[in-house]
Amino acid sequence: MLAAAAALSVLLAAWMVLVQPFAGRRRYRLLIERLGHDPSARLRHYRRGIAFEWGGAALVGLLALLAHNRLRSLWPPGEHPGVAAQIPWLAVAVLAITAVYRFGGETARRAVAVQLRPVAALLPRTPAERHWFALLAVTAGVCEELLYRGFGLAALRWAAPDIRTPALVIITGAAFGFAHLYQGRLGVTVTGGLGAYLAWVTIATGSLVPVMLLHALLDLRILWLPLEAVPVVTPEGRKAAGSPPEAS
Repeated sequence: MLAAAAALSVLLAAWMVLVQPFAGRRRYRLLIERLGHDPSARLRHYRRGIAFEWGGAALVGLLALLAHNRLRSLWPPGEHPGVAAQIPWLAVAVLAITAVYRFGGETARRAVAVQLRPVAALLPRTPAERHWFALLAVTAGVCEELLYRGFGLAALRWAAPDIRTPALVIITGAAFGFAHLYQGRLGVTVTGGLGAYLAWVTIATGSLVPVMLLHALLDLRILWLPLEAVPVVTPEGRKAAGSPPEAS
């Protein structure tokens, strides 16, 4: 069973680092093209993303079953459990910043438009899209943490038993950032920094629950931002602020 787990781990790690970033960038570009003529393209993109991520989470669960007798060494107790106390304060800070963007007037709206431009095609524009985006946000909070913090940390500890915490944080953070290649260089840098922080919290607490909650909140906050300020991007490069894709 350990041999099967090792083989599956290598394949999953290779996919996460060598395939997913480029496949994700291609899917994003295809989404932009399809939105120009297919109003349901964004909904299908959300649904495929949800199914895809839960499939990855299921694979991590299978690996955990195959390697159950090694999990204690691959997932040791937290080094600093008290770090979990940071999460409620971070959640309050996230909500406060979100409120500033939502009610901060034209200056805040312009800031939102600039910050969300790299992911404009993913932003929900209709009630149905908002519903599915919420499901996608929760899915990302659970599944991406299982993949990049749960599996990522365990796989590195398996491959290099003597690896230190700084290396774990840097490597898993870089992998998480690279997975967001479709967002461009700035997006990779920002998400890489976030991934490194989430890895540190996971190692400190010995649990994925705090980072799952924080990750889901960070994605869900998108729904509370003034998304109508973000221009809709079409394949031809035309933009129409506040208009649904099919009307641009």
